[in-house]
Amino acid sequence: MSATIAHVRALLTLALHPKRLLALLGGLIGATLYVWIAAVRAVPAVQERKTALRRAWRARERNHP
Repeated sequence: MSATIAHVRALLTLALHPKRLLALLGGLIGATLYVWIAAVRAVPAVQERKTALRRAWRARERNHP
């Protein structure tokens, strides 16, 4: 199998400029951490909303035939 010129250029760019690779990895790790932290911080609010919805559902008026 032969590599296309685009693949070779991409590999050469990363090999010749390691700071770009580090910046890319740092960006991916940073984005992952941001999403994870945002999800962890949102958990208490989500649990409170679910609890309130359950209470409202149980307290609703029911039509029994």
